Amino acid sequence: MIVKMQKAVIYTRVSTDEQAKNGLSLKGQEDAARDYCKREQMEVAEVFCDAGESAKTADRPQLIASIAYCTDNYKEIDYYVVWKMDRFARMAYDSALIDANLQKMGIELRSVTEPITKSPIGNLTKTMLAGFAQFDNEVRAERSSSGAKRRIEEGGWPHMAPLGYKNYKDSLQRPTLIQTEQASSISKWLKEYLKGGYTQFAMNDLAWNMGIRSKKGKRLSNQQTINMLRNPIYAGLVFSKMIKEPIQGLHDAIITISEHELILERLDNRKNSKSGVATSREWPLRGSFVRCADCGESITGSAPRGRTKNYPMYHCRVCRVSVVEHKVSVPKDKLHNEFEALLQSVTPSEAALKLFRIQVVKKWQNVHVEQRTQQKQLQQELERLKDRKQRVISLYIDGNLSSAEKIEQSAKIDSEIFRTELRLNKSNSDSVSSEVLINFGINMIQNAPKLWRIANEINQQRLQTAIFPEGLTYDFVKGFGTAQIGELYEVIQEFTTKKSNLVDLNGFSWNRLHEQLGIFYNQLSTTDLIRV
Repeated sequence: MIVKMQKAVIYTRVSTDEQAKNGLSLKGQEDAARDYCKREQMEVAEVFCDAGESAKTADRPQLIASIAYCTDNYKEIDYYVVWKMDRFARMAYDSALIDANLQKMGIELRSVTEPITKSPIGNLTKTMLAGFAQFDNEVRAERSSSGAKRRIEEGGWPHMAPLGYKNYKDSLQRPTLIQTEQASSISKWLKEYLKGGYTQFAMNDLAWNMGIRSKKGKRLSNQQTINMLRNPIYAGLVFSKMIKEPIQGLHDAIITISEHELILERLDNRKNSKSGVATSREWPLRGSFVRCADCGESITGSAPRGRTKNYPMYHCRVCRVSVVEHKVSVPKDKLHNEFEALLQSVTPSEAALKLFRIQVVKKWQNVHVEQRTQQKQLQQELERLKDRKQRVISLYIDGNLSSAEKIEQSAKIDSEIFRTELRLNKSNSDSVSSEVLINFGINMIQNAPKLWRIANEINQQRLQTAIFPEGLTYDFVKGFGTAQIGELYEVIQEFTTKKSNLVDLNGFSWNRLHEQLGIFYNQLSTTDLIRV
């Protein structure tokens, strides 16, 4: 009598395309499974292979197809053979669910490399292996999450780049970002929002008119517009749910942190205006700029109603009088007066500023000679690169270059042109007349209290952040704490204290001074303060 051989379905899987090509060979799994079936006297009815599919879920096309095949042919199929249980499923629930369906059809699950059978020991082994597979999967996920967190804590960006940047690895192979051609336009677009008068829809139209396009070359959606306005990446920060707050990134910013905070402030004010929440026009010192000396939290402002009128007050939202045993609020006008007095206290004397100006302008006359030489060299390099690109195009037109060669060479030259243009733009921006920068800086510093008093809320916040970049602490009994002034103020104070000709100051850096004056100019030159 001829004994009919029992039939088996074989299922194999590798988790990534790389494994599909180089690692855990599908052919190796299939060969091992076929040998197993031969030893166990099983006839192979069908083989299903998932190449480059993850076992985290049961959503795999060939796995689903194999189960469908078994369902259609359950009367003929006796075994479902896998090379290893973790090839089958890495989640214990998925493994148990699929195995239960196979058992309903009378089909037994077998593993080539593991002893699972219908016996009690075999069932226990099968359950344990499924649990180990899930445990291994969760450990891998935890390691991946920890790696991403570590890269972000280093200032890296392991995620998809936002518009205006592209993903890049630095010299230490850390994932970060590098600016694209759209970065300059996006920077101007973000700064334009701070001038006021723009709604979300108006900003969307403005982005289109400025040539800002999505990665697919299309118009930005309204959601993309608001996401870009709120994105701290543009301020040189990185963020994640895995860290408490944004931190300094490895990439270059296209706006300052102060400008980013002002954009958020304006967006939140617009959002809250309908609900009666006090805006920064009434409370320029509220928000992240002034923090409570007791708890370190930002102070806020409100105008509680008395019997006959409102009483505008700054106050701490966290501290309670019963706990700190002193008042936790201050009248708005009182705090504003104290802040103007603080501005006056850090303002250098007119004589010191005059002498400082003379020495700086004299020094910069020599520095600018070097800058003009550098600009000329960069301009020549730019022209040379453009000529090279034109020669590549000519060679292609004449039939001396293939299309692939033309594309490859043009891409390399375009990359060099882009880097050279960035260096030239930086050099040009650094070459703003020394007299313009120093006169602007001195005017701002000398008249800071008056300018702050008469400015609108955005310009007040720009000015106060430029002078006190780290913000201030306020004790509701003693007043403002010791203030950390900006570097430009520190340089002038150092000059005034040592009564030096500036050339001999220990540790003094002309690049540092140029940078700080440039930052001060960029922060405030676009405001109405310059016309006061």
